[in-house]
Amino acid sequence: MAYTLEISYFNSVILKPDTNVAQVPANNLDGTPFTITDATAQSGDWHVEESRIKGAFNEDSMGFGVKAFITDENYKLNHRFNAIIYSGIFNAKTNVNQTNEFSTAEAITRAVDAADGSIQKLYAEDTNLLIFQEDKVSRALIDKDAIFTAEGQSLTVSGAKVIGQIVPYSGRFGISKNPESFAVYGNRKYFSDKNRRSIIRLSQDGITPISMFGMSDYFKDKLSIVDNVFGVFDEHHKKYVICLKDHSNTENNATVSFDDGNNGWISFYTYTPNFAFSLNSKYYTFNNIDLYEHYANEARNTFYDQAYVSTVDLIANQTPSIVKNFHTINYEGSSGWKMNSSVTDSSDSAFTVLSDDTTTVASTIPVNFVRKEDKYYGHLRNNTSTNMTGQVVGIDVSGIKGFFTKVQLENNKTTAVELFSVSHEAVFSSN
Repeated sequence: MAYTLEISYFNSVILKPDTNVAQVPANNLDGTPFTITDATAQSGDWHVEESRIKGAFNEDSMGFGVKAFITDENYKLNHRFNAIIYSGIFNAKTNVNQTNEFSTAEAITRAVDAADGSIQKLYAEDTNLLIFQEDKVSRALIDKDAIFTAEGQSLTVSGAKVIGQIVPYSGRFGISKNPESFAVYGNRKYFSDKNRRSIIRLSQDGITPISMFGMSDYFKDKLSIVDNVFGVFDEHHKKYVICLKDHSNTENNATVSFDDGNNGWISFYTYTPNFAFSLNSKYYTFNNIDLYEHYANEARNTFYDQAYVSTVDLIANQTPSIVKNFHTINYEGSSGWKMNSSVTDSSDSAFTVLSDDTTTVASTIPVNFVRKEDKYYGHLRNNTSTNMTGQVVGIDVSGIKGFFTKVQLENNKTTAVELFSVSHEAVFSSN
């Protein structure tokens, strides 16, 4: 048997402990009574509470939030990949939160050129909103008065625009579809543009492709094959670190760092993290599910509990148009450096030169580095197995011939070492 429950107050609230019912009664605002069937009545008790906190006529009433009085019969989902929209404000001084309000009576959307692709990332900085599209970077002025000086009052139609004119940066560079490559430190932002095979820096002087600082060909090749690019700013050593990952072939993975102080790419790394971040001037990376803090111990050449060796590649190319005989290799720095290889453009090569602290020397390697007046010297012994035209070869013959020589030095110590400079002693060839 059905029964009728009459509601005497417009602002009354119906409460029910058990919400798992077949039918929830409609809240009739026109004064008509609620009708509750036997089925719903049997599933739990209904309670009626008035909205006024203490039940008195002039007591404070609870709020019901924003009410919609206009019904759009033709509403539909509209995905605008090149547009942004803003809501009401959150005022920390008054705790007025209007971030859930999107007034259709105001022009609250701004669009960028659809020809430049979808918006991938937004970054707010001072009075600018940076907009990163696939093929373009733009900035929009943010009206600070509308955000910070409103003491709880609602925005009006005649008020200033929250997002002003959108001005694109010169140059056709964007963030492609890799917003995870974005990193910021100070007034400089870094990101990758995979579509143009470039790494970009955005600063007060505009957009600069930093990949062109000695690494243009490298990134052209790498960014064409990898499927994931993410970046982080290492606040400990003040450098931008970018990680390139190829999930189909891990041999293509690479981690490279850029230093603004030198305006160049300073190092490759043997580790490839899944994610990285900086916090309180400390640098962290994830290896699968494990979190590592870098620079936290004295064990060098160790990443993710695995030992590696450090290598440095150098090219000696003074007077590049003259053929030279390179007789020695010399360096300034810590002990323990070893020369892995030394080759020239003529395919001439030298035997390995071991470090000065090596106690055992193989019979086929005739020389170690020798320390003299805080500098280390090693003779280059020719390692060519076949005779070349006009050249005598053999391990007892000093020097390798060519326009230039490429040398690789290695150090596997777990303590801190330094390498200040590398030089050669060479003479012009008489042939």
